[in-house]
Amino acid sequence: MFEAISRVDFRARSAAVVAVWSVLVFFLFPGGFGSLGVGLDPSWIYAINALRYTDRLPGRDVAFTYGPLGWLLQPAVLGDNMQWALLFRLLLHGLFAAALARALRGVSFARAFTFACLFLASCLLSLAEEYRLLLTLALLLGPELKAPRRVPWAPAVAAALVPVFALIKLNLGVSAAALVATFCAQALLRRMPRRGRAVLAAAAGFTAAASVAVPLAFGSPENAWRWLGLEAELVRGYASGMSLPAPPADLAAGILGLAVFAGLCLFASRTRHTVAGLWTMLLLPVWFAFQLAFIRADAHSGAFFPLLLAVAALGFLFAEGEPELRASGAASLVFLLLATAFALRYAGPASQRRVELVLGIQGWRNLRQTLKPALPERRLERMRQRALRPARLPAEFVDPIRASGLGVDVLPWELSYIVANGLRWVPNPTLQLYATYTRRLDALAAQHFAGPEAPDLLLVQLDAIDGRNMLWDSPRTWRAILAGYELDPYRPAPELLVLRRRSQPLSWTLERRGEVRSQGGQWIEVPASAASEEWTFAGIDLEPSWAGRAQRLLLGVPPVLLQAVDDRGRRRNLRILPETAGGGLLMAPASRDLDELAALWSGGGSGARIVRFRLAGPGLRCFADEVRIRWLAGRPGTPQGARRSPRMTLHDLGWTDFFAAAFAPVIRASPAAPSRPRWRAAPCPPDVSRATASSSASCGSSTSARTISPGCRRSRRTRPPTARSGTITG
Repeated sequence: MFEAISRVDFRARSAAVVAVWSVLVFFLFPGGFGSLGVGLDPSWIYAINALRYTDRLPGRDVAFTYGPLGWLLQPAVLGDNMQWALLFRLLLHGLFAAALARALRGVSFARAFTFACLFLASCLLSLAEEYRLLLTLALLLGPELKAPRRVPWAPAVAAALVPVFALIKLNLGVSAAALVATFCAQALLRRMPRRGRAVLAAAAGFTAAASVAVPLAFGSPENAWRWLGLEAELVRGYASGMSLPAPPADLAAGILGLAVFAGLCLFASRTRHTVAGLWTMLLLPVWFAFQLAFIRADAHSGAFFPLLLAVAALGFLFAEGEPELRASGAASLVFLLLATAFALRYAGPASQRRVELVLGIQGWRNLRQTLKPALPERRLERMRQRALRPARLPAEFVDPIRASGLGVDVLPWELSYIVANGLRWVPNPTLQLYATYTRRLDALAAQHFAGPEAPDLLLVQLDAIDGRNMLWDSPRTWRAILAGYELDPYRPAPELLVLRRRSQPLSWTLERRGEVRSQGGQWIEVPASAASEEWTFAGIDLEPSWAGRAQRLLLGVPPVLLQAVDDRGRRRNLRILPETAGGGLLMAPASRDLDELAALWSGGGSGARIVRFRLAGPGLRCFADEVRIRWLAGRPGTPQGARRSPRMTLHDLGWTDFFAAAFAPVIRASPAAPSRPRWRAAPCPPDVSRATASSSASCGSSTSARTISPGCRRSRRTRPPTARSGTITG
């Protein structure tokens, strides 16, 4: 009788745990894709989605904070991106369901229910999608710490996902690699049974996935190596160019959360139980999340505490003693309070989606849309058309450009003009110009705009973020644009300038006019130009101190400001990028609005002139006390003949490009996918007017319907039927 009652109780408990599993899998069913629109974020989402349809390769041509597969995490209605992204999310959700089922085996209903409530609470408080992917790996590897299987498929699958995650977003791949590496180290140090099989399976899974992903994404190992170097530049530049210091209260809350989690790990490490190994695996990913949240302390800060809450909730699945359960509960309560406080600050329009998540409406809607994928695509397409309506340009401007197949880019970032008007996009090396954080990235962008692969037309807005000046963000790039492009008098919109490629680019002649050394905060007089047509540049060399280097690694460099006064008495207070300021900031003429920017192409004689400036801001303490300022004078001169790329020095390229160039014969000997063909210009027909033929070496880049001949078109090499098209249309 007692055995029968026990069997009934066991079945009831099992059914309750299965119900908990079903609720989590159903409520968190993937879906809910966003739509393109106007603005900074929609523009880079379009960029990472459209890049796979161009002939640009990561590493060889472009690099961004998201990798070649970043569109899987941020898909848009473009080509077949939505279908592949949905398939990827379904596979990862299936893996999450399988890993959760393994972790729930043998767990009581009370602990399973508590975990489900806390995990749903973390999702309700805006747990980032990339952190859910990391938690899936933790759920996969957690049971292996307790009872390793004879066939170690979980370590193999987790390690195989590391290259995939890195190609989505490098910091996600680094966190996943740290998690898997810590698991392997614990398996060896704790002398787990079958530890050799687990480590070998992880190594084999990583090697197999990387050997397939690298040729498909980059074309060759050389491009992959260059991409890693460029990503390192982006990470380094982001820490000094995009940092926003957190308010003291927010930073104290973040440090408190980090300290509580570290204490939780130390408390659990007294035992050799599974939960101690699990939290140890997540130590480095949590630290990386802390850095990401508080280097740029805006809405990013709110994503850190839901991760802590979800990590602490894992203790209810893997704890083996009552003290560990109590510690998990106490830590979860602290993280829940902190996450709620930050979520209330950044709630906004996302609050309705959070309610739908808790009620299961979101999961049901996503499941229904998965069964009928055409419905959400049509809905997103309608949303996109409405959102992009402000970015549509006059037909008299757009139609000749589309008919001629001219390549277009938008500076500094508003790529909604490309997709809204069906133009062919020619991306620059950082996709959006505000991301040229370092001297090397600035030099690569300058090489792009001065080379044969440059766009035929540029649409330019005078815009910047964080109080920056776009001409000062990338000074070498803008000198290349001033030399290689000319101003078109037609403006398709009041906020836009149109630049077209010169048939013969001009050459810059910069001369040294001395230098000064000054202390930070002191006013510096700008020398007057020797001639009225000369432009004055200030190359500001900021040498980071050892304390500054350490702060950049930990929490980034606070803003460095340049406070200036021009000859008209107007004051300017702008943020500069320490890494690119040495390239020469334009002091005279100094444009402040779009008309003054346009005047640069006519000599800039009417523009204001900065007469003195000083460096200020909290970021100055991260650099040496003495600052060197080099004065340069010059302006674009006579045409330099055939268009060619500027000579790049090893100082500009960096050590990764030097390695790639030195060992190119060895690297190219490895099998690689064929590179995608480039665009080439067809010769203009004889009936094209002289004005059109002389406007651009790339076959007619004037922007008026009266000067662009429909017969002057771009032609492409014949591509095999399976090759990707090089044209992007809205």
